[in-house]
Amino acid sequence: MSWNRPSARVRELIQQCAQIVVNPRPEWLEELDAAVLAASPTIAADPELAAAVSLSNRANMYFWATANVRDPGAPVPPNTGPEPMVIARELVRRGLNAYSLDAYRVGEGVAWRLLMAIAFEMTSDPAELHELLDVCSRSVSSYLDATLARSAAQIEVERDELTRGTHAERRETVALLLEGGPIPRRRAEDRLGYALTGPHTAAVI
Repeated sequence: MSWNRPSARVRELIQQCAQIVVNPRPEWLEELDAAVLAASPTIAADPELAAAVSLSNRANMYFWATANVRDPGAPVPPNTGPEPMVIARELVRRGLNAYSLDAYRVGEGVAWRLLMAIAFEMTSDPAELHELLDVCSRSVSSYLDATLARSAAQIEVERDELTRGTHAERRETVALLLEGGPIPRRRAEDRLGYALTGPHTAAVI
């Protein structure tokens, strides 16, 4: 994507907006978490995973904001910090895939509404607002695209590490069960085609 630097005035406005986002109001974070979890009942039903997603929401917002405080209006690289990587690992341990990351798209909408509200507090000049919102829209969208793409790639890395030596979904599920991964019993049974209730006989070959 071609990226033209905004005008000096709009860079100043972006920096002011970002400084507010660095220290978000608690109700903003609550709204963001609620939207993301509502978009994924599977994540919401898992307290450990939901907590990790909440941390990831904050990390993603902080990463974008601090990048725009340092260099307002410049492209923001993907967040490759520990929080997105934890999400990738936890999703794989539960037998989930990259489609679960789509919930972050809902969070993007919430974050964008909040950013627009801040922008309208910064200036009422139509030309400045137009440029400010255009730059921020492209910035947030490209940043999230890159971050989610990196997370999806990490999911594949985590899955390969878990299932190295086999490509079978059943072997992956067994590996999750043996390592104590929090994969739900119903999902494990569906993937194995085998009921996990009652006594079992195992053999080491």
